[in-house]
Amino acid sequence: MNEHFMDFLTILLPTYFFFYMSITLIYRNKKSVLNRVAAFLMLAFLFYFLSEYMKTSLLPQFQMQIVLYGSAPMLLFIICFLVHLCILMGNPVTLAYKKWLPFIYAAPFGLWLVFLMTKDHHELYNIHITDGRSPLDPLFLQLTITFVAGYILLSVLLLAVFWYRTTEAKPKKILRSLLFSLFALFAWFVLITLLLQTGLLTTRNAMILYFIGYLLWAIELRHLIGKHDIMPDYRKLFHVLFKSAPTGILLVDKKGSIIEMNPRAVSWFEGISVDDLSRHLFMKKETTFDGLLSEVARHQYQGSAAHWEIQMASPTSGLMDFMAGIDVIEGTNEDLFVIHLTDVTALKETERRLMVSEQSYKHIAHHDSLTDLYNRAAIQEQLEQKVAGSDWFAFILIDLDNFKPVNDNYGHLVGDYYLKHIAHVFKSYAQPGDLIGRIGGDEFVLVLACSENIDIPQMVQQRLSQLNNTSFNYMNVEIPVSFSAGVSVFPETQRM
Repeated sequence: MNEHFMDFLTILLPTYFFFYMSITLIYRNKKSVLNRVAAFLMLAFLFYFLSEYMKTSLLPQFQMQIVLYGSAPMLLFIICFLVHLCILMGNPVTLAYKKWLPFIYAAPFGLWLVFLMTKDHHELYNIHITDGRSPLDPLFLQLTITFVAGYILLSVLLLAVFWYRTTEAKPKKILRSLLFSLFALFAWFVLITLLLQTGLLTTRNAMILYFIGYLLWAIELRHLIGKHDIMPDYRKLFHVLFKSAPTGILLVDKKGSIIEMNPRAVSWFEGISVDDLSRHLFMKKETTFDGLLSEVARHQYQGSAAHWEIQMASPTSGLMDFMAGIDVIEGTNEDLFVIHLTDVTALKETERRLMVSEQSYKHIAHHDSLTDLYNRAAIQEQLEQKVAGSDWFAFILIDLDNFKPVNDNYGHLVGDYYLKHIAHVFKSYAQPGDLIGRIGGDEFVLVLACSENIDIPQMVQQRLSQLNNTSFNYMNVEIPVSFSAGVSVFPETQRM
């Protein structure tokens, strides 16, 4: 058979396979370091085979340069990538060995550079040797064989450690197959090397057998990737994510019927029939849950707007609050929706408590603690607003006449009851729009809405007469109410 055709079959043809391997590995997962290293390993094989084909068939006159600067570094890359790949595949058991990767790469390439810089290239590769012996310098050849055999053996040991320590059935099966293939490659490499050293094989035939061994090992590696799926199974990964997601995920049809939901959603909706679930979900907007799905299907909500607050009355957990995101699944025979629910019950409860606290603080800041009437600051704020709006109002300042004797004769506790009685009378006869406040110990304020067409003195007299007609009873003792009052009208001042 023609030698060039043999070179094509045994050297060039495998390069197409390695190119295909590298592309498929990168395509599966570009972000995976394992995939990238495996792809680099295949590319190193590709360039190694191309270098050998160029040396033997295309450019034999440059075989020294091609071997020293092409085949040799590619062979070193192959064994380094192989060790790197085995360390990654053994993760996490072999993770501690990653710190040695710089040394693993530097050792063979360092020696290769030392030989290139210290020895004549014609001594390293003697093109005049044509009797079947290797044209490489004996020491250079010996070290190359040592590194190749040693790194293959190191790869076997790394996989063996991982195989021994792992307890999962599938990784054990994969590693057992890889161990066998690597051990076979190592044994094949040793056997061909021994035959080459004893002179039973010429260098050309030995190289062909080396190539055949590498090719068979690569085919076995590709078989393992295809059969056992060494690379991540993304369908299973997404299934795991679906099952373990901290948010509730529901698959719903256009009628609102739930097709599937993850375990987190199942735990939230415990005790609720799947068919009745939509009736337990309440929207803050004026729409039903089914109506919301119809609006989403018509693409009325896009981007960040497609988020809603939903409440659910759970028979086991009580009232729950959710933030819902709804996406339409396109490309199916019917409208399907994926609903993502995030439990914000604790957040909403805290928000509600803060609102109550804020209202309470605001009430305390604007009301008298004894009578619960407006205090001085609140009255002043309300008056400023009325003045700014040019509203007509009557401002009545009331000063109790006999408050001190009440405190002196009956005690301050009774005095407090007396002030509360006065506040109660004001509240009982208050009209819409009135402002009632206590601005001092025994000083009260009435602000009454009015207009220029109203007889203001008569209106004030009528309202104050209600206080004149009442008295305070304590321990069967009747204490009359006596007071003095002054009136001012905005925007015109009148006197009582």
